[in-house]
Amino acid sequence: MPPAAETTSPAATALSLLFEPVGSWWLVLLVAMGLAAALYFVGPDRSRIDGFRLRCLVGLRVAAFLAIVVCMLRPTVVAQRQLQQEGELLILADASESMTVADAPAGQTRWQHLVTSLEAAEPEARELLQAGGLRLRLWRFDRGLVSVPVTNEDPFALASEWEKGEGSEETALGAALDEAVQTADFESLAGVVVLSDGAQHAYPPRDLPPQTVARRLGESGIPLWSVLFGQQRSGSQGRDVDVVQLSVADDVFVKTKVEVTGRVRMSGLANREVMLRLLVEDADGEMQEVAQSILKSSGPDVEQTVRLTWQPDQPGERKVALVVDPLEGETVITNNQLSSFVNVIDGGLQVVYLEGALRVEQRFLRRSLAASPDMQVDFRWIDASERGDWPVDISEMLTDDVDVFLIGDLDASALSPEQLALINDRVGQGAGLGLLGGLHAFEAGGWGSTPLQPALPFERDPLSRQAFGQPVRESLHVRGPVKMLPDARFGGLSILRLADTPAENLAAWNELPALEGANVLGQLAPAARPLAVSENGVPLLVAKSYGTGRVAALAVDSTWRWVMQGADRPYRTFWRQFIFWLASRDDIGDDSLWVRPGQRRISAGTPLAFNAGLRHADGAAVEDAVLQAEAIAPDGTKRPVRLVREGDSWAGQLTDCSTPGDWTIAATAAREGQEVASRVARFTVFRQDLEMANPVANGLVMRQLAEETGQEPQPAEDLAAIFEQLLERPVVYESEAEWSWSLWDSWPMLLVTIALMSTEWFLRKRWGLA
Repeated sequence: MPPAAETTSPAATALSLLFEPVGSWWLVLLVAMGLAAALYFVGPDRSRIDGFRLRCLVGLRVAAFLAIVVCMLRPTVVAQRQLQQEGELLILADASESMTVADAPAGQTRWQHLVTSLEAAEPEARELLQAGGLRLRLWRFDRGLVSVPVTNEDPFALASEWEKGEGSEETALGAALDEAVQTADFESLAGVVVLSDGAQHAYPPRDLPPQTVARRLGESGIPLWSVLFGQQRSGSQGRDVDVVQLSVADDVFVKTKVEVTGRVRMSGLANREVMLRLLVEDADGEMQEVAQSILKSSGPDVEQTVRLTWQPDQPGERKVALVVDPLEGETVITNNQLSSFVNVIDGGLQVVYLEGALRVEQRFLRRSLAASPDMQVDFRWIDASERGDWPVDISEMLTDDVDVFLIGDLDASALSPEQLALINDRVGQGAGLGLLGGLHAFEAGGWGSTPLQPALPFERDPLSRQAFGQPVRESLHVRGPVKMLPDARFGGLSILRLADTPAENLAAWNELPALEGANVLGQLAPAARPLAVSENGVPLLVAKSYGTGRVAALAVDSTWRWVMQGADRPYRTFWRQFIFWLASRDDIGDDSLWVRPGQRRISAGTPLAFNAGLRHADGAAVEDAVLQAEAIAPDGTKRPVRLVREGDSWAGQLTDCSTPGDWTIAATAAREGQEVASRVARFTVFRQDLEMANPVANGLVMRQLAEETGQEPQPAEDLAAIFEQLLERPVVYESEAEWSWSLWDSWPMLLVTIALMSTEWFLRKRWGLA
């Protein structure tokens, strides 16, 4: 902190003698009386010395006793001097980039208006300085605070043209005001003058609200005068295109169309066209244009929603950006783009799931399949109450890239023969077909009488049809409870593997809860094999090959009971293997590490939370995994990140991400001390052009600052009135300087006491009295 204001001539000096007796005055009096009594009754032997020597000894004793009494009184001489000090007036001039906006009178920029206003008030400022008793301290501020020299001849030495500084892209009004006040002598602070457009644009930790400092000044009775520069108007200050939103799925699949949506705000561009481009990072890290769209603004301030599509052809994490071409005369171009990241997954199975009843089984099944990152389920509910419109058209779902068709509790009449023939052909060419139990499943739904009949693992039986609106035919169902167990002859396939050895696998199936019932599959096709049966041998899971594809009929529809009774992992494992077996991909894969940032785009200085975990191929968490992570800044700097276990996953938080650019979270997983997987995830840290993105003058903030101290905002042309007010009513600041000297606890007093007592003893010895 700088030294206090300079001291002028003293106003007054006062001397005083203070006593602080030991114990109390009564104690000192009692001791004094005791010493006097001792002096009187225990005096020198008068018969052995003459009168002169007697007087010498008595005088020395009296002096020693008085010294002791004085020490007990503890006298202190105090000198007080009152001094008059100079007061301080702080002037803060906003030098941030928003002060370059040319909305001041006569086409001036705000900075030019500020400088000319100070120049107009220079005569009053000089007169105030020459009068004495007050000195000016001038500061210019943006993100930081810089002192400007002040002299009587040139009190406001500011450049007439604005100069860009290191912190010009921010306005830390509150932090600058707080620092300027802290550098001053608070006791002699006459006031503060803030010259600004009132825009507080700063990132943490420089984002202190200026009202907080103004409130502290007001509580101390220190005035703050605010002078606003710039126009208070809403809307755009000129032409500007701002990409304000970008949305895209976190995980997408190779060769699957991905929709990228966004919102673009166009200001000051009525009836103008702008070019929007979708850029995607390729395998070499280069941004390539994959789609574009022309937007046209229908008014002066319009916001439009845009949708562009892209089809990834390679797996990996990819950066995605919406970019608008800069326009002529556009003030701010840093807001012309937004970016995010997507994870493109290889080998994703395309599953078409057709269901005729929104039952519990389909809800659990869809949730389980969605938990697998390498499956994409296209679900369609075909409502039986609308069967008057059957057959429905599902041609858009029957694409060549479908790997598995799942058909739930659906009657065959819901689909046209042409569509069923197409499914039959796709299965023969390598796709999988799974039929699930239900009231209208299998022959109860008439599937054996359709073009799918050659692929089915059961024989046609027209007499087993379940009509709509009729009682359930009990003969088509097996009453529960029903245990599903691997068939001893054919149940060793991966589709039913829950443990490593056959004995352990059978034990795992025996531990699963019983099911509510099952369909009767009827006569099996010659090539069909029962993979799972009930305890009494009823086929529950039957499979066959058809062409190069696979077909399976699962006669149950209550496997959700496994989840409800705690067998969640066996449930997920079974259904995942069921789908992979149908797709002819029997290997369920290795454990996979995942990293999921809470956001893919954050502003500089904002903390980022993220989660990570290691999971088995069936989606279950690996419980004995130990994860570590580090953050990699855009310049390659690395720093470790602390991870905390939270249930089945790990949580971490990144702080102090202040460097703009693409950051990376690199995670590794280890089991039993050996690294088993690694994964990275990226996110973007952006530093918005705070100053020019919305350079509107904020008169409300300036008014609040002044009113917190009992003042009113001042127009720029009345700046001189502030100096005149201080000149007409000068404030006198006084301080006290105090000096003291303790007479009793100094070394002279000690020497005097010792000298008196030693001299008295020496004389008595010399004169033969001791």
